[in-house]
Amino acid sequence: MARRHSARSYGQLALLFAIAFAALAGVVELLDYFGIPADVLGTVVCAAGLLGLCAIGIYSGTMQASEFYLAGRAVPPAGNGAAGAAAVISGTLFIGLAGAYFAGPDRAVASTVGWCFGFVVLTVGLAPYMRKSGAFGVVDFLGIRYGSRAVRLAASVVVVAALLPAIAAVLALAAMIAANLLGIPLTSSLVLVATVVLVTTVLGGLRAVTRTAIAEYIVLASAIVIPVTVASLREYHAPVPQLGFGFALRDAGLLALANGHDIGTFFAAGSWSWLGGGVAASLATALVLAAGVASLPQLLGRMAAVRGPGSARRSASWSLVFALIVISAAPAYAALSHYLIMRDLADVPIEHLPDWVFTFGHLGLAKICGVDATSVNQLLGACSRTPGFTGNLSASDFSLAGDAVVLAAPGIFGLPDVVTALVALGALAAALAAAKAMTFAAASALGHDLYAGVSERTPSAGRQLIVTRLAMIGLVIVATWLAGLHPGDAVALAPGSVAMAAGALFPALILGVWWKQATASGALAAIIAGGVVTAALVLHAHFPGFLPFGNLGLNELTAGIVGLPVGFVAAIAISLAFETKDIDRDVVVDAIRRPGGTPFVQESESL
Repeated sequence: MARRHSARSYGQLALLFAIAFAALAGVVELLDYFGIPADVLGTVVCAAGLLGLCAIGIYSGTMQASEFYLAGRAVPPAGNGAAGAAAVISGTLFIGLAGAYFAGPDRAVASTVGWCFGFVVLTVGLAPYMRKSGAFGVVDFLGIRYGSRAVRLAASVVVVAALLPAIAAVLALAAMIAANLLGIPLTSSLVLVATVVLVTTVLGGLRAVTRTAIAEYIVLASAIVIPVTVASLREYHAPVPQLGFGFALRDAGLLALANGHDIGTFFAAGSWSWLGGGVAASLATALVLAAGVASLPQLLGRMAAVRGPGSARRSASWSLVFALIVISAAPAYAALSHYLIMRDLADVPIEHLPDWVFTFGHLGLAKICGVDATSVNQLLGACSRTPGFTGNLSASDFSLAGDAVVLAAPGIFGLPDVVTALVALGALAAALAAAKAMTFAAASALGHDLYAGVSERTPSAGRQLIVTRLAMIGLVIVATWLAGLHPGDAVALAPGSVAMAAGALFPALILGVWWKQATASGALAAIIAGGVVTAALVLHAHFPGFLPFGNLGLNELTAGIVGLPVGFVAAIAISLAFETKDIDRDVVVDAIRRPGGTPFVQESESL
């Protein structure tokens, strides 16, 4: 009865937050109507959103280890799915994906296919068995399946090494957005978002992370889907932006041809998207993303929060549904932006350019005649040197970075200032949700798996909580330092977390479920070999010359395409070479794969 009541509380909380968010949007729209400046609207929206998340985090505080690590195993599948979707739709993912579609479909389609197939693999191949094992997370599952402290140690190191730069990346993105909304220096904004992450994570653990993530999904889905829906409805009377996408793509292509250009050849001036070109790169991207998503610690670990294996399968399915609602809007953003930019900016005098062009020009994301669009006089001077310039812009004079497509969309679509603030809040919510999920997954690997599972046999639940909470604080401090010191490197290395999950964790996870002969030695070899190879190639892609040989044509994400087969080969070869009859191992695998019944391992009474 208590668990059922706890499950209902997630739905009630989601409903209350949705009502509160709608009320906030109405209030801010009213303020906009009365002429309140746009920077004040941004401050109100950002402050209200952050305060709301902090309130939920404080309210969700707990001293019970089962609630902290497992959310009482009472999260309903739909709520867990929304939280999981929020955890993977980081701001860098959606902004990068929309930018990839803006630059050209080849890279973006590979990314979309990889993410979707990863959720399918998670749903069918890993999620229910993870929950049946009774494990607390990815590292705990590997420890239970292989019965090895060495496997726990290696997996813990991989999880922390993979997630730390990704945490720094999303903190850097969140700080940039919050700084623009609040009008404060970037350093102060970075400290602010780090504090919000800690308040919404340290006190309540997975329970707080889940509750705030559900609220963040409501914000990010509303803020991202509604503007493009309004634009699609206004331009084509299509209430579903995925339908308006086709019309916008057709019209953009016609305008491009009328101006003597091929659509997509001159708009993308750079993007956070990490995808390369060509069939081989697209295939590698899709494969690495599929394996990486299925084994992401912050996503797979969420399966511990539901009641049983069936709920875990439904939860993973809901994650795919909720993620697709947002991700499928990316092509519409790109196509509508292409069309409206060419329609509204071509043949427009420089003096009549809209304000959003200069806003993003100051950020280095919008260029005209090859220079950042920072002032009218500067642009007139640059364009006057262009042969044939008449005073009006041509389509080829303008370029917009893919990173700016989502955040600039309200201005491109001609929507009110309040929508710009709400879209920025949605991107901020996505970044915070990802940061909290990764922080909890990494700290849990240190506090519960490394400290309790490796260094000590039976530490008390209270000690585990203290160590995990200290690990959270330490991880956020280090990630904040990295984000402030080298934000560009942190963002560029973020895709390496997916590559590391694919190369180091996926072979041991999938073989642990579907191949009974997989041994602890084989799993350890897979984690070490796949992890070392992938990490080395990720660093080599970002820091050329890190390895003695030349460029292999890989980037921070596709580096996983080498580590993935290396991990499989190492696991299979070592398992077969040193295969021994292990009755305990067979019992564990049979129990994990057997339908129905209680989880194989229950949490201890102290939890």
